[in-house]
Amino acid sequence: MRGGGVLPALRALACAAAAVVEAVVAMLMRGRRSRVLLLAPGGEALRWRLGKLRAVGTAERARRQVPAYAAHLSTHGVPAGRTPALAELPETDKAGYVAGNGLEALCRHGRLPRRGVVLDESSGSSGTPTSWVRGPAERRATARLLRTTFARGLDDGPVVVINAFSMGAWATGLNVTMALASSSRIKSTGPDRTKVIGTLVELGPDHRYVVLGYPPFLKDLADDPRIDLRAYDVTAGFGGEGLSENMRDYLLRSYRRVMGSYGASDLEINMAAESDGTIALRRELASNAGLRTALLAHPDRPLPMIFQYNPLDYVIETNGAGELVVTICRAANLSPRIRYNIHDVGHVVRAPVLRRLLRRHDAAHVADALTLDLPVLFHYGRSDASVDFYGAALTPDELRDALYAETDVAERMREFRLISWEDDRAATHLLFAVELQPGHTAGELDTDHLAARLLQRLADRNGDFANACRVAPDASRPRLRIFPVDSGPFAETGGLKYRYVSRIDAATAHAAGLTAEVAS
Repeated sequence: MRGGGVLPALRALACAAAAVVEAVVAMLMRGRRSRVLLLAPGGEALRWRLGKLRAVGTAERARRQVPAYAAHLSTHGVPAGRTPALAELPETDKAGYVAGNGLEALCRHGRLPRRGVVLDESSGSSGTPTSWVRGPAERRATARLLRTTFARGLDDGPVVVINAFSMGAWATGLNVTMALASSSRIKSTGPDRTKVIGTLVELGPDHRYVVLGYPPFLKDLADDPRIDLRAYDVTAGFGGEGLSENMRDYLLRSYRRVMGSYGASDLEINMAAESDGTIALRRELASNAGLRTALLAHPDRPLPMIFQYNPLDYVIETNGAGELVVTICRAANLSPRIRYNIHDVGHVVRAPVLRRLLRRHDAAHVADALTLDLPVLFHYGRSDASVDFYGAALTPDELRDALYAETDVAERMREFRLISWEDDRAATHLLFAVELQPGHTAGELDTDHLAARLLQRLADRNGDFANACRVAPDASRPRLRIFPVDSGPFAETGGLKYRYVSRIDAATAHAAGLTAEVAS
């Protein structure tokens, strides 16, 4: 064989091997015992390699079957007859790939099947809902993943699941209900505390419960004077945004366990999940400076959320900008995701590497707690500097647009910030801070009226934020403060690090004068 034909032959062989691996894994995943075998201890290296092979096969199949993906490769100069290595494939994302193509062009064979398809949506910062299509194969896979997560986080025995994620067409609430309906007793209340409390009271304390929701909602439920959750056996399952370990400790006063998962509407819910081991690792990082420096990509930031995931199902890379790039390995997904950048900052550490680092930095007890032989995902948050609010992401660009739409503010404003902090009761606060130019005072503006208009403008543009405002209690709604020049958080000695987004602690918020009563 001539040298020029060696590489294509090897790639063809790799694609053939990927097809075989895909068929074998798909067969094994159908049975409960064989799924357990696939996750057996000691198989991390094998799962890692098989996942990479599955991803290559999925990319090649998408090139042949998905019109939008074939065009995407062509646009980026990938020849039609060539299948590059996974890392050589161009990234995809919502703005440049999903939004630039019709829904059917993103699907295999360029069409929506006549039946078996579920559409959910997210709206995010674009303001225009984005629909995501999910076929039977991926819904079954999602259901298996959720059941596996439940089995790890709960003892054996029946539970009542209360789904308090947003209902309607929103991705998480809809998919959680579909995934768990066949394997548990589930009531989908949405984020309505009255309905959740009514369900607990009606069924009584003799059942075990799992309440699923965004962290702020779970805290509001724990604080509700109408019920004492300590009288019930309730596990809290959270998603949509992270929480601090202080908040977890606060919630553990009311809930038996507090466990989170990581996913995205663009990809899949529950791609990765917390375990007792990842929680122990996160708590160790808070006090072990040497481990923090050795392990974290951003040791100076707030501690990342930490999850574990199955590399058979997902290949998760980090690009040069520190963003997570995800490939869903299953070839049967209706709308494939190949090297998809959801613009989250994070990185992966494989299990053997992590155990070595833990022992080197006097944290062997954490290595012993990480019983799952799976890679660990460190998630630092959005790369667009957005802040989370009841599962919605709000960016500084959105606040800037809303502020400059108000002429009386725009002509007086010098600077602004999105500031979030957690108080001593683990409640999250979100403040819109505006600094005025020299010569202007806050008394020149009707702060209450302005705050209402800002919230309405933001809600009109960002559907997820609008939904979050509907479900959040009044005490948790974002607030507005207007400061004279060089005062409050804008003072030179204020200690707030970031220019447009600041995540601070309660002591810093108090020192900067942010904890006083502010306008709604």
